[in-house]
Amino acid sequence: MELRQLSYFEAVARHRHFTRAAEEVKVVQPALSQQIKRLEAELGVELFRRSTRRVEVTEAGELLLARASIVLQEVEAARQELSELGGLLRGRVTLGSLPLASLGVPAMLEEFRRAYPGVGMHLHEQALDIIMDMLRRDELDLAFAMAGPGSVGSEMTVQVLYEEELVAVMSPTHALAERASVRMEQLADDPLIGFRPGSALRRAVDDQLERADPAPEYAFETFELETIRSLASHGLGVALLPAGYVHAAGPEVASARLRPRAQLPISLVWRSERRHTPAAQAFLEFARERFG
Repeated sequence: MELRQLSYFEAVARHRHFTRAAEEVKVVQPALSQQIKRLEAELGVELFRRSTRRVEVTEAGELLLARASIVLQEVEAARQELSELGGLLRGRVTLGSLPLASLGVPAMLEEFRRAYPGVGMHLHEQALDIIMDMLRRDELDLAFAMAGPGSVGSEMTVQVLYEEELVAVMSPTHALAERASVRMEQLADDPLIGFRPGSALRRAVDDQLERADPAPEYAFETFELETIRSLASHGLGVALLPAGYVHAAGPEVASARLRPRAQLPISLVWRSERRHTPAAQAFLEFARERFG
């Protein structure tokens, strides 16, 4: 069993796609497929079920993936630690993030790259449930999430960076547009524009709805925050969004604080038992300093 075979196998298992995996590891797809077949022959098991439409990881493949991820992580850590002896931090940091304007992720990554030009950055913007699964599978080093301590499982470490306020967002012509604050009950007659289920934002909104009597009901659900803002701007309903997103560029909207106020923790999350590579540790310290 060769290290490159494990690397190829892990990439295919993560992407569930041979061509995309080949592009990532920078080999031609037939060569990657050949190495996977050799690995299967050596182990005497089928690691993938292949069809014209999809690639599925077998039970044996899942068992190997758990071990391979640990091996590859340790090898990467060793490479980075050795590279530090030369005075230049190298490696890769794989991050998860939520689409939140106040995080300023593009500017943050630019600043980190200036400080550590030898470190590659990979970013995955996903809903909270997907990010947590990726952390558990060691597909991410760290993730920015709308989560407080203890809210995402005991196996995770959660460091709160700051708190974001949840506000009501509406058309500038809405009857409540001039109000500085509103109660949820005042929005009960408005259609509610919501984000997709499974996200931290949806859970935060649903928590507010449970406390209101009466409460607005969902009329629109979307996968895009831009669509939520656009629908609210056109007067098709009211949305509850983080205040930082309202201040970003986009269709014109009015906003009002909720009474009582709703504060959302924005945190860095990682699997507690995961050993950070030097590059991931550098990013963790950088983020802590950046957010004070």
